[in-house]
Amino acid sequence: MTEHHGLKRRVLREEVAEYIMAAMLRGELLPGHKVVESKLARELNISQGAVREAIRDLIAQGILETEPYKGTRVRTLTREQIADYYEVRTEIEGIAVRWAIGKYDGRYLDLGYLERCVKDMERCFLQNDTKAMRLHDMAFHEAIVRAAGSDSLLKAWNSLGNHYWMYVAIHYDHLASLLPEQIEKHKALFRAIAAKDVQAYTQCVRGHYFDADRLFTVPATQ
Repeated sequence: MTEHHGLKRRVLREEVAEYIMAAMLRGELLPGHKVVESKLARELNISQGAVREAIRDLIAQGILETEPYKGTRVRTLTREQIADYYEVRTEIEGIAVRWAIGKYDGRYLDLGYLERCVKDMERCFLQNDTKAMRLHDMAFHEAIVRAAGSDSLLKAWNSLGNHYWMYVAIHYDHLASLLPEQIEKHKALFRAIAAKDVQAYTQCVRGHYFDADRLFTVPATQ
């Protein structure tokens, strides 16, 4: 019974975390907004213990932050922190491409899937569904990291990639004007990976992220 109860608690905790992240993506929880444990427990009709554990998990992932006497909030990043995430992700993907091509000669690269991701990004942009577009964006990059054949590298990427995607998706929708260039950059990334050109891919990926200064200076259009 104890083991079953523990399993149920873990599943609940994961579901609460997914509920919080879904609220963020819908724009109901924005950077700086409070996340109130008791309110969530009432909304979901569950114990505060499961909510507390989910909140701790999201704090550990850097999605939420907490301060004494101020409570828990959706984390707000500085431009320096965002630039740091970009740099680390760039290094991880550079390693992934070198291994995927150098070690395995592209054996684990699914070019058809990567091309579909780029086409889906373009389709979603035309449909004004920028959140879905970013999902396909992340799927593209995750597939490349997976092609490196390294669980450790994939874990390192996941610890950064999901955070980056979520933060940009919920906080920078006013940058829709910059998204067409992102599609073109992903087309260039695909061409480089299809040609097994490690140097070209690395150069492309270094320039494909939004510049952190642009994120903080382009005005919102809401």
